[in-house]
Amino acid sequence: MSNTTRLVKKGEVYMDKLQWAKWFVEHGYAVFPVSQESKSSIIKGWQRYSTTSLTEEEKTQYLDMIANGYNYAVPGGQHNLVVLDFEDRELVKEWIGETTLNEICAKMFCVNTPHGGMHIYVISDDIPDKKFNPVFTKDNKRIADLQSFNSYVVGVGSCINHEKCKSSKCTLERPKHNYMLYPI
Repeated sequence: MSNTTRLVKKGEVYMDKLQWAKWFVEHGYAVFPVSQESKSSIIKGWQRYSTTSLTEEEKTQYLDMIANGYNYAVPGGQHNLVVLDFEDRELVKEWIGETTLNEICAKMFCVNTPHGGMHIYVISDDIPDKKFNPVFTKDNKRIADLQSFNSYVVGVGSCINHEKCKSSKCTLERPKHNYMLYPI
């Protein structure tokens, strides 16, 4: 897939990557651009967005960059946001059960990730001041990371090209097409 518009469903409405980024901004969350087809930050000092809102100039600049093909990230910490970053959705189902997972995703914002995992966005009264990688393990297998202050997840609608994937967690063959993050 190229940088063409792909629509992903939010409830009964389909939104593209830019619309998702705007949705976060309109709800008071900072987003920032990351490399096209990957998840590497291109903004120096992006960590400030865990505690600082975007300026009007940054909102315009960053949304323009996203409109022109850049992926985007959502930093943890802001407005008490943490993201449970599960490496393997099937392992989560085994761990807590599919019914429980479906109940969680019916109440919270859940996103499938390109590596077969998922993100669960959580607003909490009490969040850690740093990320935990991993936060959960089972049988010595990493189940989840907790993204909090000074960490981020790639935003909904962003696409990852596995030819450019640098993650040691990436067990996928390097196909010549992209995988998108999309809501569950």
